[in-house]
Amino acid sequence: QTAEHYLKYEQPKMVEGDLLADEPIATPVWKKMWQAKTVEIIFLVIALFILSIIFFFQQWLVKRPKLTEQVRIGYLIFILVGVGWYANAQLSVVNILAALNALVTGFDWGYFLMEPLLFILWGSVAVALLFWGRGPYCGWLCPFGALQELTNKIAKRLKVPQWTVPWGLHERLWPIKYMIFLGLFGVSLHSLGFAEELAEVEPFKTAIILNFIREWPFVIFALLMLAGGLFVERFYCRYLCPLGAALAIPGKLRMFEWLKRYKECGKPCQICANECMVQAIHPEGNINVNECLYCLHCHVLYSDHHKCPVMIKKHAKQTRFSSSAGAKGKIGGIEIVEEKVSSKI
Repeated sequence: QTAEHYLKYEQPKMVEGDLLADEPIATPVWKKMWQAKTVEIIFLVIALFILSIIFFFQQWLVKRPKLTEQVRIGYLIFILVGVGWYANAQLSVVNILAALNALVTGFDWGYFLMEPLLFILWGSVAVALLFWGRGPYCGWLCPFGALQELTNKIAKRLKVPQWTVPWGLHERLWPIKYMIFLGLFGVSLHSLGFAEELAEVEPFKTAIILNFIREWPFVIFALLMLAGGLFVERFYCRYLCPLGAALAIPGKLRMFEWLKRYKECGKPCQICANECMVQAIHPEGNINVNECLYCLHCHVLYSDHHKCPVMIKKHAKQTRFSSSAGAKGKIGGIEIVEEKVSSKI
């Protein structure tokens, strides 16, 4: 055979029904994760939809104090049981540290899409920060926060004494959570794994993800945090939560001021400041949005003509005006009076 014979090349024929052509494309792992957690995703989407309705129609809701309280308690129970203990959708400062680390080492969407519930939550929190600050998540969507608040309500029903932290001390305890967050962030720049270990300062994993089924030191720590919340409402949220601190920093960029104040707030009225569950209202009357959990209680008081001095005065004026108008009608309209009498008979 000549050399030309070996140099000849013929195009291979395509066989109909070729196995390679029919081989299906592999589904990305993150898509499989989303499909596997369809029920949990539905739970979370429902929770976010309900919260959106609450916030956008808050002006109507806060004028009904009993309904507001019932809605809030019911929602917190749903978040704790459905979103927390069932779906395990509990955010952590570890998520923030991992995201910041990814910006340096290389961002991969596939990694963050592996946890669909956390991905949806973080997207919602990012939008909420622009509207209301940290309040929507810390005050409504955090399962551990819901657990603290619900246990405190039970403690109040059982007449457990509540301690109001003196304002001077309270204000000086605020920075602790920011220092914890900055410390974790600094460590994460050197070793993300070590920072994750230190992030056990969050009792979320123990109380929500693992349902207290864990080594006893972690369980004792989580129970101590909850015990503190029996006497000081939302104790952990106020002073120790690094996640809350991390959310408060960009929360300053919010676009709207939804919580209104009167000029009398703080001078002389202190009702909202005294009843704020986390003491986020300064004695001068202004609300510290870095600490506000947006529970809407001060907004309820703002519209309450039984408790708010400004609203009491307005209601009294309206009552006097309507009564005087009614008296004039009786004097000048004898026929109207006669119709009312005949209708009663």
